[in-house]
Amino acid sequence: MPTASTAALEREFDHECVNIFHDPRTGATGVVAIHSTALGPAMGGLRLHRYGGLDEAVADALRLARAMTLKNAAAGLDLGGGKAVLLDDGAWTSSRGERLEAVGRAVDGLGGRYVTAEDVGTSPSDMDVIATQTQWVVGRSTENGGRGDPSLSTARTVFGAIEAAAEIHLARSLEGVHVGVLGVGHVGSHLVTLLRAAGARVSVADVNEGRARSVAEATGSTPVAVAGFTSREFDVFAPCAMGEVLGPAEVAQVRCRVVAGAANNPLTDDGLAADLAERGILYVPDFIANCGGIVHVAGEFACLDDDEVDRRIAGCLTRSRELLATAREAGRSPLDIARELAAARLAAAQASPAMAS
Repeated sequence: MPTASTAALEREFDHECVNIFHDPRTGATGVVAIHSTALGPAMGGLRLHRYGGLDEAVADALRLARAMTLKNAAAGLDLGGGKAVLLDDGAWTSSRGERLEAVGRAVDGLGGRYVTAEDVGTSPSDMDVIATQTQWVVGRSTENGGRGDPSLSTARTVFGAIEAAAEIHLARSLEGVHVGVLGVGHVGSHLVTLLRAAGARVSVADVNEGRARSVAEATGSTPVAVAGFTSREFDVFAPCAMGEVLGPAEVAQVRCRVVAGAANNPLTDDGLAADLAERGILYVPDFIANCGGIVHVAGEFACLDDDEVDRRIAGCLTRSRELLATAREAGRSPLDIARELAAARLAAAQASPAMAS
């Protein structure tokens, strides 16, 4: 009988390629998952996280890579979906540079099928190091020819999704809307700033309590404890930390009218979106809300100027609003419609590559 972890891997696996690498000299261990290259090379971030084991890391990479396929297709990018994760064994501080060079060599060995970028636990300066070993990297610092930190771009599309959800589902502007932001790192802190500027009332929580207090003080928000945050009463719940924060128990207890945030895969199972809908709670698909970051770094890959990248991010905001409006008029789930649109684009690409864009 397969173990729980093996069953999870079998359920997640419909990918083109999974590469597990280990560098004996530095100790760097990671996974690169390529879900689809139907639209172009697979692009997705490089996450450094303390996993419970290699099987957990593989399962996370598989799920995140699939989400990147949907995100890139829905954003209109000629890119496939991939993701890389690194196992944080507690020794990264002392050997970070050498380990990142090993990661760069592993990425380079895939011959351009996967293009890496920053994600949770990594930064533009890390991408600079990786770029010494491979050309297949974006999100480098501006000093080294890249577009720099994509966090603000991600926050912009999350903000746009929340604003559209408030107007379409709540029939009001963001003035006075109570938003609970869970996770105020790079993206979450930018989001809080944008929400406060729009007149929203914001509560913030983070596993780093000092960071939550600092962001709250700087923005005029209210810091609260992480414990019990998902069951607090909000108009909008914005998960902006790690994924899978809403399982069956949390979905049954959540007290909000909209779920929209920056976290990838915030639901432990996509079927929970229907459970939220039954309670009158709108779930904005994560790959629709948080696509600004990938558009930002894709601009670096395609050598686009700032004006063109801004135009494409504006297009994402329009698509987000149109999706929510269409879903409301049709009485359907935004997640189902978004998946269908992404699947149609992928099917067209597979049938005739010239039709993909």
